[in-house]
Amino acid sequence: MSDLKLITDRMIEKKKVEIQNKIQQAELEAKNRLAAADTDLAEEEVKQKKMIDVRLANEFEKNKNSLVNHKRDQLLSEKQLSLNSVFEKALMEMEQWNETEFQAFLLSVLKEFKAMERVELILGEKSAEKVSQQWIEEVASKELNVSLSNETIAGKFGFILKDNGIQYNYLFHALINESKNHLIPSVSKKLFQ
Repeated sequence: MSDLKLITDRMIEKKKVEIQNKIQQAELEAKNRLAAADTDLAEEEVKQKKMIDVRLANEFEKNKNSLVNHKRDQLLSEKQLSLNSVFEKALMEMEQWNETEFQAFLLSVLKEFKAMERVELILGEKSAEKVSQQWIEEVASKELNVSLSNETIAGKFGFILKDNGIQYNYLFHALINESKNHLIPSVSKKLFQ
């Protein structure tokens, strides 16, 4: 019986060792899985932080660009208002010319038309009192054969010259509007240096 006991004890001991080895193997595998999970978790944390950093950086850049665009638009709007103000002031000054200033301007324009046989002068209603038939006969006629029309252009400052159906527009608002495109670059440079 002692042999049987010895064999049984050996088998039990062998099974204990096998079980102990399996337990150790399972513990080692669990430890490895836990370490791998910790590594994966740490990597995921780093990845998430990078994604958050990238997202925050993108949002910051987007907000910064939005602010820059808003500031630029506001500055452009202010510049446009300033430019419009300059042209409005120029128009107001022209509209307030006295008789002498208006006649000097008209005479300088008439000199440009010397080559024409005859032109008809149509005054803006608001400039009509600044030029008389007498002035036309005494001064303007020395430069050019010009006739003063009885009609006026309602509500306008300035004048129109007519030559054989062709009209040359010297109404002040039209001159200012036409000049805007040519003058804006130089006026902008002076205003916003």
